[in-house]
Amino acid sequence: MKGEGDARRDWRTLSLVVIGLLVLIVLANLRLEVRGEVTDVGIWSRFVHAALISFTLVSGAIFLGTMALSHRHARLVEQALGTLLATVVGAFLFGALVDSGFTAAGAATDVWSQFSMGTLRILIVQGAGWLSIAFIFGILLVLVTGRESRADPLLELESTEFTSGEE
Repeated sequence: MKGEGDARRDWRTLSLVVIGLLVLIVLANLRLEVRGEVTDVGIWSRFVHAALISFTLVSGAIFLGTMALSHRHARLVEQALGTLLATVVGAFLFGALVDSGFTAAGAATDVWSQFSMGTLRILIVQGAGWLSIAFIFGILLVLVTGRESRADPLLELESTEFTSGEE
C-alpha cells in the first residue's frame, strides 16, 4: 500500500513540474510578443512538434535497442513490437499534424522538412544542454578538488597578539 502512495505523489510532482514549465513558456512567449520584440514565436507549434519528434525518436531508439537484445530474451519480442508500434504511431501523428497545416516556422511545409528541422533543433538544444552540464560539472569539480593554497596570515592571529605567527 505504501508504494502506491509514493507513485501517486511522484506522478503528482512530475505533473506539477510539467505544468509549471508550460506556464513559464507561455508567459515568456507572451512577454516577448507584448514587448514587441517578436511578432509570432510559434512556441506552441514548436512544442508540439518537438514532443512528437522526441516521442518518435525515443520509441525508435528503444525499438532498436530491444531488437539488439531480443535474441537472448523471448519477452523482449513483445516490447520490440510495442516500441515499433509506438514509433509508427508517432510518425503518423506527426505527418497528420503537418498535413493539417500545423507547421513550425523556419522550414518548408512538407513533412520531411518539418521533421528534419525539428530533429536538428532538438539535437542542437540537447547538445547545448549536455555541454552546459559538463561545463558546470567541470567548474564544480575544479572548485572542490584538493587544491592547496597558502594559509591566510590573518587566520593565524590569536586574539591577544597583534602580529603574525610567522615572524
